[in-house]
Amino acid sequence: MMLQRPVWSTTATGSPSTDGRDPGVHLFCLHHAGGTTASFAGWRFDGVTVTKLSYRGWDFMSLGAAADALAERVTASASARLALYGHSMGAILAFEIALRLQHTGRVSHVFLAATRPPSGMHDAGAAAVAAAGALSPRAREVLLEDLDLLAGYPGRPPGKQLEVPATVLYSADDPVVPVADSLRWAAWCAAEPRLMKLDTGGHLFHLGNRAVRLLVEKTLSPEPSRDAQTDQRHG
Repeated sequence: MMLQRPVWSTTATGSPSTDGRDPGVHLFCLHHAGGTTASFAGWRFDGVTVTKLSYRGWDFMSLGAAADALAERVTASASARLALYGHSMGAILAFEIALRLQHTGRVSHVFLAATRPPSGMHDAGAAAVAAAGALSPRAREVLLEDLDLLAGYPGRPPGKQLEVPATVLYSADDPVVPVADSLRWAAWCAAEPRLMKLDTGGHLFHLGNRAVRLLVEKTLSPEPSRDAQTDQRHG
């Protein structure tokens, strides 16, 4: 019998206000299947509180149950403005969390990275990729537990369901998520999503990826860092 106890990290970076002032945007990051919050190491942005959420497939009976529990964690934030960044399976969870919370008017942005839209076909080829990877037995076990949860996700039909601003991040050379699949996200968004193609020479990932961090910072931070301002002038 599966448990219904969420396992998450509440490690936060940033400077939330404790004196009644607006604490700024609260960004919640969700990692890929089999991953950990360490994949968002070093994510710090001016005026943004960053919380890295972790989940484990065996903790939930369904992906919907996981989204319910994580949405409860997100909505407990003291900030009036919330944002979500999800990578791969984490992006599907970010999408589902956003659907649950968008009626509150608090969700300001959703970043959907390196993932197919929620068509219910996310298990295709995933097990083969997992089995072929150079993972330890325990790491492979965790990955397959998460993928089992994803495989049971029925998806949602296209229908302009996501009503908050969204950015879809993808790589032109991603062997896991074809460009055509990334572009299909528009069918699930009420407003045209911002499509950001990043030349990564392979699978898009955010750990150590300066371009991804700058994109997030310029979108959310009221006063981007000097690196972000320089990038914007020369972009």
